[in-house]
Amino acid sequence: MFGLIAVADAAENVDPLELGEVVVTATRTQTTLSDVPAAVTVVNAQNIESKNVSRLGDVLDQVPSLYLRGGALGQSQGTIGTSGMSLRGIDQTRILVLLDGQPIQDAGSGKVNWRVPFVEDIARVEVVPGAFSSLYGSNAMGGVINIITKQPDKREFTAKIRKGWNDAGGEDASLYFRDKMDNGLGIVAGFGYQSRDSYINDFVVRSPVAGALGTVVTGAQATTTTTGAPAYIVGDKGAAPWRQINATTKISYDLSDVGKLFGGIVYSETDLGYTMFNTYLRRNGAPVSVGPLGINGQRVTLSESNFVNNSPLYESTARYFAGFEGTVGNDYLLKVDLAQIERQYRFVNANTASTWGGGAGTQTNAPNSGTDGSAQLSFPVGDKQFVVTGLSLHSDKVDGTSYTLSNWRTPASRTGVADGYSGVSTMTSLFAQDEISAIDKLKIYIGGRFDNWQTKGSYYKNTVPASAVAYASRSASSFNSKLSAVYQAADPVTLRASFGQSFRAPTNNDLYSYANIFGITSIGDPNLKPERGETWEIGGEWRVSDKFKANATYYQTILKDLITNFRLSNVPIVSKRINAGKAKINGIELAAEAGLTSWLTLNASYAYIGSEMLENNVDPLSVGKRLIDSPKNIVNMGVTAQQNSWTGILNASYSGKVFSTAQNIDTAQGVPGSYDAHTMVNAKLGYAFSKMVKGSVAVNNLLNTRAYSFFLLPGRNMTAEMDFSF
Repeated sequence: MFGLIAVADAAENVDPLELGEVVVTATRTQTTLSDVPAAVTVVNAQNIESKNVSRLGDVLDQVPSLYLRGGALGQSQGTIGTSGMSLRGIDQTRILVLLDGQPIQDAGSGKVNWRVPFVEDIARVEVVPGAFSSLYGSNAMGGVINIITKQPDKREFTAKIRKGWNDAGGEDASLYFRDKMDNGLGIVAGFGYQSRDSYINDFVVRSPVAGALGTVVTGAQATTTTTGAPAYIVGDKGAAPWRQINATTKISYDLSDVGKLFGGIVYSETDLGYTMFNTYLRRNGAPVSVGPLGINGQRVTLSESNFVNNSPLYESTARYFAGFEGTVGNDYLLKVDLAQIERQYRFVNANTASTWGGGAGTQTNAPNSGTDGSAQLSFPVGDKQFVVTGLSLHSDKVDGTSYTLSNWRTPASRTGVADGYSGVSTMTSLFAQDEISAIDKLKIYIGGRFDNWQTKGSYYKNTVPASAVAYASRSASSFNSKLSAVYQAADPVTLRASFGQSFRAPTNNDLYSYANIFGITSIGDPNLKPERGETWEIGGEWRVSDKFKANATYYQTILKDLITNFRLSNVPIVSKRINAGKAKINGIELAAEAGLTSWLTLNASYAYIGSEMLENNVDPLSVGKRLIDSPKNIVNMGVTAQQNSWTGILNASYSGKVFSTAQNIDTAQGVPGSYDAHTMVNAKLGYAFSKMVKGSVAVNNLLNTRAYSFFLLPGRNMTAEMDFSF
């Protein structure tokens, strides 16, 4: 059988043993892992339950070649839900992230809010590395991550409560009801709540300057900047407590043998605040937080605004979706999807002359939305071919406004509009793929997709010198093809090879924004060109037995017209978006899983990622340097045990150092703002008191590793959880 249409609930409701062997993302059809032309990783419900997870990144922490940091991880206390990620060295804006088949990338930045997919509603996640623009279009340059949510197949009520301590201090709770009625009606209703006390993770670093000494103080901690220049830690910005709610309502209805209608609303909201800052400086025992200072015989300047430039933040996402999946005639499978995402995003900043208690500031609002519609028709052609065809429409809209405030503590104290921008980008696409069984042991996939991109936008500034410009509408088109082959060389051995083209259209922020977020200014360029790429890979899987399997892949990607940041200045940090030229990534990916006993399983993976900027006329000092957010080595190891009512897991993950600058000048490690090489070890022990009641205790960062991923990573922390199912 060549495959079925990519139906999320069909993938979820198969037998648990089969679940790990069937994927829908790699070919847009339901296909066994042994037949897909990619090194796919499936994280199923059992894997998720065994881990200590509170955010999507925690679910994916053992995926080969996947690098995660900051807001992607639930225990980390990054300021926002969007944060760094790369797959095989390719940044997250070039990785397409789907929620039940629909894109969820932010319409402005192109990044993913890792808070949005609520983990209690996730049935499984499929991670498909490689170039997939031939099926999915823009953003799928480095791969596709498809989050598939739970669907009702019986009546059940679940409740979870969790308590955290130390750097994970806080509470989580969730309630879900699912029911599949005899008349074909399916219902899902759920609510989740998360609250974190946070911990000290953001520090105030000041560098010596020329001039006469000021007030002599003590208490400063010697350090360096990320580039290695001498500096001092003079305090911290307090904790960043946050609260999040998630709510889900989904409904489906089976139309006898014809198919199924479905729809729903999913909502997520996050509020983040800050506690009082701490200064480490003392003068005759009294705290010091302002003024020209003398530290170890050097002049250092300091203002109270240095402690408070990270400010309260609010973000929310509402997703509305509906669709149909079923049969047309005897052999045609049809799936139609419609979805709308509305996002709110706002934060405030204090001006340099302001204090913790008040003073002038700005509020930035960046509401944005995304609209998606797609139709896919799949059908056999004779006995040896299966064709997938479809069309899709994707539109992103963003309107950013910066308001001046008389008091940054009071968002209602607006005194005017400082600047703003808007952008609308639309993608219209047609795609097709032919799956050919050339011989019994050989499958060939030939596919292609045509995308037409259109965009227009504007920018204005009311501060001196005032300006306003409306950019003319422009468009570009791209055709991306892919050729793949899967050969069953022998019963235990599968070989894969593929070549694919890819592209990524610039985001609205890339094109039109002029943003200052937490002291970092980023300038867009309305003339940016789409990025383009070519990827080839070879690899295979060796299934020694039911208890042991191993995978190996070698790949190479060439990226052209790569969009990146060119840093115009370091103090203050100002960067501009540019088409950098050409980059290369080549790597090796190894993974293995072994059942050591009937109750003990070992898994391990190693990734070597060689990334390099090859050409960059605008920033020649970046040539020969590694791409940002691209570690050279990633190692994952894990042991999972299940014996009677007990379950346990012990995971270790190593990520090499990454750079945040194109010129790789941030070489220092172990200092605030750096991105350190580090190893994290996490453990969880669970016990099933009955079929309806389970409990667990987890410890993250078991070795209490101290490392930075810009923010200080959480130290050793513990959580306890109780799960109820009726």
